[in-house]
Amino acid sequence: MATEADEGDAVEIHLQRVSAKVIDELRLSVPLFLQKRGPAALDQTRIRKVVKPNNTAKIERLINTFQEWPQLLDPALEHLIQPFVTALVHDVQNHADNYRQPSPDQLVDPLPRAICRVLYTFCKVRGPKVISRFFRNGPEILEPMLDAFELWNNPAEGADSLIWEEKYVLLLWLSHLALAPFDLEFISTPAVGTPTVSTRTTFSPPPGLPNVVHRLLALALRYLSSVSKEREAAVSLLVRLSLRPDMQRLQLHHHLLQWVFSSLNNSVERDAHASFYFYTGILSYLASFLRSGNSQTIVSFLAPVFKCLEAITLNRANATDDVFESAVARKLIIKIYRALAVHQLSVIASSSLHRGMTSQTYDPDLLDSILDYLLSSLEDKDSTVRLTASKALSVITQKLDPGMSTQLVDDIIRRQQENSVYARSVKVGKDHDTSSMDLTAVRRGLTLADPLSWHGHVLTLSHLLYRRSAPSAFLSTIISLLIDALDFEHRSPMGTSLGGNVRDAACFGMWSIARKYSTAELLSIPTTDLQSRAYHRQLNSVIELLAAELVLIATMDPEGNIRRGASAALQELVGRHPDTVPSGIQLIQIVDYHAVGLRSRAMNIVSLQTVVLDKIYLNTIATGILSWRAISSPVAAVRRDAAGLLGHLVGKYGVRPSMLPLCRCSESVDAPRPFQRKREKSADEWHGIYLAHAAVIGEGCVEESLLVHRPDPLDKHLLLEEDSIFGLEDIIDHGKGAELAIEALCTMIAAVSDQSGPGVTLNQLKYHMDIVEACFRHCTGQNLNVVKTAAVSTFRLLEESEQLLLVGSWLNEIKEGRNGQLRSGCSNVALITVVGAVLQSLRMSRVAEDSVALQIEVLTSQLNKESNESTKCAVLNHLFLPVFNRAYVNRGIDRRSGYPHLKERLKRPLIDCLNDHTIDSRGDVGSDVRIAAINIISKTAAPGQWDDAFCHEASGIVYGLAVEKLDKVRGRAWSCVREVRLSFQDVQRSALWSTDSVEYFTFMFDLAKRERSLAPMLKGFITTASVGTELLVRNSRIALLHCLNGCTTVETCMFHDALVQIIQPEIPTGRLLRPALEVLSFVLDNDAAPPEPSSTSPYQALLQPLRAVHANTDLSTLQALVGVYAGFLNHMDVRMAALIQLHRLLLHRYPSIRLTAAGALTMVVDDEGLRRLDLRADKQVLRAGVERVLKESQRVLSVVE
Repeated sequence: MATEADEGDAVEIHLQRVSAKVIDELRLSVPLFLQKRGPAALDQTRIRKVVKPNNTAKIERLINTFQEWPQLLDPALEHLIQPFVTALVHDVQNHADNYRQPSPDQLVDPLPRAICRVLYTFCKVRGPKVISRFFRNGPEILEPMLDAFELWNNPAEGADSLIWEEKYVLLLWLSHLALAPFDLEFISTPAVGTPTVSTRTTFSPPPGLPNVVHRLLALALRYLSSVSKEREAAVSLLVRLSLRPDMQRLQLHHHLLQWVFSSLNNSVERDAHASFYFYTGILSYLASFLRSGNSQTIVSFLAPVFKCLEAITLNRANATDDVFESAVARKLIIKIYRALAVHQLSVIASSSLHRGMTSQTYDPDLLDSILDYLLSSLEDKDSTVRLTASKALSVITQKLDPGMSTQLVDDIIRRQQENSVYARSVKVGKDHDTSSMDLTAVRRGLTLADPLSWHGHVLTLSHLLYRRSAPSAFLSTIISLLIDALDFEHRSPMGTSLGGNVRDAACFGMWSIARKYSTAELLSIPTTDLQSRAYHRQLNSVIELLAAELVLIATMDPEGNIRRGASAALQELVGRHPDTVPSGIQLIQIVDYHAVGLRSRAMNIVSLQTVVLDKIYLNTIATGILSWRAISSPVAAVRRDAAGLLGHLVGKYGVRPSMLPLCRCSESVDAPRPFQRKREKSADEWHGIYLAHAAVIGEGCVEESLLVHRPDPLDKHLLLEEDSIFGLEDIIDHGKGAELAIEALCTMIAAVSDQSGPGVTLNQLKYHMDIVEACFRHCTGQNLNVVKTAAVSTFRLLEESEQLLLVGSWLNEIKEGRNGQLRSGCSNVALITVVGAVLQSLRMSRVAEDSVALQIEVLTSQLNKESNESTKCAVLNHLFLPVFNRAYVNRGIDRRSGYPHLKERLKRPLIDCLNDHTIDSRGDVGSDVRIAAINIISKTAAPGQWDDAFCHEASGIVYGLAVEKLDKVRGRAWSCVREVRLSFQDVQRSALWSTDSVEYFTFMFDLAKRERSLAPMLKGFITTASVGTELLVRNSRIALLHCLNGCTTVETCMFHDALVQIIQPEIPTGRLLRPALEVLSFVLDNDAAPPEPSSTSPYQALLQPLRAVHANTDLSTLQALVGVYAGFLNHMDVRMAALIQLHRLLLHRYPSIRLTAAGALTMVVDDEGLRRLDLRADKQVLRAGVERVLKESQRVLSVVE
């Protein structure tokens, strides 16, 4: 796994290099963005007034590149941000009056808007606290910035003119300027008239406020109820104003808090103008004010704030009831309670303040009420509320005295344990090595646990560990709970996982333990109370236990973020506690953050590399395989991988689990059978259980399976218990997971049969075969290979007479077709597949002729035209070769023996399959049949298998399939040709050809002419040259012209005769009629390989039959026919007949065909009457005109002759 780590490092290095290039591009783009073309340095005389949005989007796109690695921007932030800050300040101070909104047809933005969008993008990527440090904070720009904001926002018109990015950046800048270190009255311009704060709130400011403060308050209170990001900047501005010493002297914070209390408790305020966002804003202000202020400032407000919130949370005033149903509001309330508790504890800790506290500043019930509220919030329905409550409890616990913190942590643990019940214990063996490992030790049962409550409490315990707030006496208990939480999994009625957040919180707790606690502290924790699993007893320390659990989670957990979180915690554990984890360095190199990202890789590769390191990890992985994460996973592919992994561990590493996972589901260990409540299991559970047993039995560890019956301890004959499949039969017949049950049972039966000896009784084997037969009768095709394997494994153990009887009954059933009526042919396909497989495994000295005759009769009956394509494919792929071999040769007898007269009956069905071009709504479904038939030809092409006549006929058809339009058929047919018909030189010459190249088609023409198979080859070729893809049509026609131009007289006659032979049977509506006519039209139009003038044209025989095509309704076929007639006009012996047919087409019912025929005649006969002919006229009038044009055309052509 070192390679994987190296790859991860290489990716990070590559990203750093790319980031340097992006930063350089940003540096080059900023001057061009802000000013007209000029020097690279910012020139204030050349600053733009407007910017194109595309330029702004380009800068934003470059900045967003660093969204996942924002720290890479830090070295260049000052150089990147200062030009934007300087340009905006320059515009605010000098050109604020020139800010103008663009009209809708202008694709430009004012410069301040573009700059604010860029600065907001910086804030989004790197954070507003970091970016605001680069804002200019001179007091001389406070009022110009405020003036520009009020001017640009233009509230007099009744609508905001600024977009939200502008308002956010300007408010954030104003909050930064509010940190001026001297009184604001010294930089405030006197107001003209009476200053007002806001028309949207009932806030009454204290007297004596400077004018600039009035204006800042107006902006902050206005945007406190905004729905966008500017609400956060408004809260920051309001808090900084409240906490200024000069404003505190004027009692601004007192007035603001009184207004907050009035707003939260007064329903009139809500009815007048407030909204959900208004209350969110004032709660955000209250939380930020309490968090940012010192205890001396806050102490007098502790009781009033608490009473206000208590009235809201407990009594739920009507005005705010629906508001505080929001998770955002509840989260803010928790933050306020956290700040109240912290300040209360700080006040208590100060003895001087404690002596002076009065009932107005200290409420003894405040802390208890806050803790009760936070503890109840740990079970909130929203994750963000639970997270905030857990953080608050960890912070408060850190500040409590030891006695109270111990009591609080004990209460949290007790609340979590209330949701846990204990499963009945299972007796554990004396030895705890891999040869007698018990996988069901005493552990906490979480079946009835509430996932939300567990998430909140586990998250709280993890935060306590992260802040070292938990007393050391509880470390053992907390670690035990975290280990249980790592195994937590619940599912909703819809099947959705509800335990992922609990396990994720537990991984955070493991990481916190590894990071915050020393090696000595962890080694001092006793492990006796933590042995909730059998393999824990083999561990020597808590650190080894944590490492084993993290390895299990990192390789087996279904959630990718949890696997990676466990990997990170494992690396922290190994790195901070050296020489305490067995093979620690190699372990973290294997269980790498990137390696465990993909679940299949983590389970199949990482786990196998881990078990090699130490026996601890071997036991851990073996336990994980038999848990809900693997064998009982809801994902079928995971269960298959887990079974394969278990078999590998059993076979290679000698893992001998004394009891497989079947016992985990039993009610009592004293039960005589491993299943006590079979019908309560789902198909998924059955599937995983049987696959696990099959994997173990397949490795020869049959003594570990309780499913297998052995009457005598010394007897090696195996058999599935009859009650072992109790419940599975119902699943197969009626259950939802029938396919899974079929796969599980057949895999198990195949494993048992492969391990059984030849002495199994006939009744036992019949019982197994009955199970297999029930499976393939209900199989829909998904598990055919598994069913076939189980059938063959059991069939081999039967006696020869029983084999014959069973095969005969199956063949008769296929012949009569009863099985195909069950599921529309699906069962028929399964039965044919099984029969073909068992026939291949048949071991008999000689097969009777009537048996072979029955096999051939069944085969030919299933290959008739009435059978569907799936049945034909099954027969060709699975049944044809075994039957053919029986007809050709019997083992143990001379190779020339057999039943050749029976074999002759296979020829015609095979030829019919090669010519199967069935098309339905799914497309060319016959292509699969043709490919299967080509495979048969390829496998039976040895000398002496077929007679010469059949070989010549089949070869011609295969040549045609090798040049047809479908790529998959063409490729497979070409492979067959190369294997069977080509010489070594031809194979080498054609090695680099593709099946759509000109060279390939040219070679196939030459091969067909050499083999005298031109006619069957053309049947496939014409589909490519007419209706194939554009590349196929072009290359095939080029190859056709090359071949025809190089033909001899005899070969030319062969080509024309073959084309005529194809066209005649297809008239009037055959499948090949249109492509054949189009190819003929192309050949005639290019005058390729014309017949000898002295010979009779082979196309004379076509003229009369082609008249039947005139009634065809396919326009493409009719247009191709017009092209053929136009080509005939160049041949003397068919010219007049073709001329007559073209004139008849001038009277066709389709106007487009009349126009096409007229165009073809115009190219040959230059007749003025034809050009004046009105093809849209009445039929009688048009007929008279056509007759006149025909006579004139005949006269002209006779003169030419």
